[in-house]
Parts: sequence; C-alpha cells; structure tokens
Amino acid sequence: MEEHEINFRKAYNRVSFYKDLLAHDINNILQNISSSCELISIYSDDHSKTKKINELSEIIKEQIIRGEKLISNIRKLTQLEDTEFKLGPKDPHELLKDAIEYILNRFRQREIQFKVEISDKNHIVLANEFLLDVFENILINAVQYTTNQVVEIMIKISKQEFNRKKYIKIQILDNGIGIPHKKKKVIFQDGNNNAKSGKGMGLGLSLVKKIIESYNGKIWVENRIKGDTSKGSNFILLIPEDV
Repeated sequence: MEEHEINFRKAYNRVSFYKDLLAHDINNILQNISSSCELISIYSDDHSKTKKINELSEIIKEQIIRGEKLISNIRKLTQLEDTEFKLGPKDPHELLKDAIEYILNRFRQREIQFKVEISDKNHIVLANEFLLDVFENILINAVQYTTNQVVEIMIKISKQEFNRKKYIKIQILDNGIGIPHKKKKVIFQDGNNNAKSGKGMGLGLSLVKKIIESYNGKIWVENRIKGDTSKGSNFILLIPEDV
C-alpha cells in the first residue's frame, strides 16, 4: 500500500472516530437537556418543586459545559495530530492552581478537598499551555467518578530520574470508584468511552495521553491503595524537566 493511501486511511479512520464519538456523546447531552427541560415544564406551576427545578437547571448548565468541553477536546486533538507545537518552560504549580480553581468553580455544589504535597518549589517542566487541559481532565474525572459525599484529591509533585533522564513526577490521587485492573491498559485509548463506569468519559483521557506523549513524557494509572481497585485511582505523570 502506497504512503498516500496509508495517510488517507488514517485520516478517514480519525474522522470516523470523531464523527461517531460526537454523535454518541452529543446525543446523550441533548437527551439529558431535553429531559430536564420537560421536567422543569411539569414542575413550573408547583412552588414546592423550586429546589428540584434549580437542580434540573444545574444539570442543563453542566451538560452545556460538557458539550463545550467535548468540542474543545476534539479541536485540540486534531491540532496535536496535525501540528508540531513549540515547548517551553512551564510551572506545573501555577497550572495546578488554575486547574483547582476551575474545578471548585465548576462543581460548586460538591464538597471537594484538595491536598498538595510538594517536595521542591523548583519544578519546571518542558511543556506548553495544553498541560492545563491535562490537569483539568484528570481532576474532572476525580470529581465525577466517586460515590463519596466528600471528594478527596491529593496531588504530589517531586523529581525523579528515569533512564538517565530527569522528570517532574506528578501524582493525582482520588477517593473515587477506582479503575479495574483490566481497564488500566486501555483507559487512554481512542474510543474508550467506558473506562470507569457506564458513563462516557468522552475524549478526556485520549487527549491527556496525546498531550503527555507530545512532551516525550509518560502517563499511567495505579490503585490509590495497593491491591484494591475500589478505593480510588492514582494517575502518575512523568514530564521532562526543563534543565
């Protein structure tokens, strides 16, 4: 098979993947919005349902945000595949602060507790602005995929040498439902919409993996508590240090 045919097939498969994913996830989003609007219409004349109406309004807002994020992620994935981005020094501490603020504002109705452990203030990685998307996507999953009333997220940042290369190691630990062992190897693959539960995770972790790989970094997931897949996850990122 000639090179141009291989490239065409890859482009066709990529477009098909994005089309199927958009059709599936956007349809779910519209169904959730439609159901919420219908219930609001039913409850509108019942003053005792004010709290329920407010909850349904929040669901609609959340679904709109979900749709916007899905489209944004697809744009960024295509950019990562079609363009080479310049990398430069980035402070992960500052980007994590921005990501945490975003999460607290987005999930105002949830009780979320963050704890950050930093081994050294001098942690500069070789990355770009997409690193913020990495942090946001992982933190969003930590909030959404838990049955606990209080969401607990611990972030650890340290230095590590791997294969004679210097990295900044970032661990994001949550107290969510965890990820079964057999899912850990496929959780970052394109089209994997069912990693943690029946809810679709969209392009979030596919985007995360592609971004980290564009930095020549590594990412994987372990159990928060060794040997127990049901007590939360530990997402581990190794990003080249800017030296």
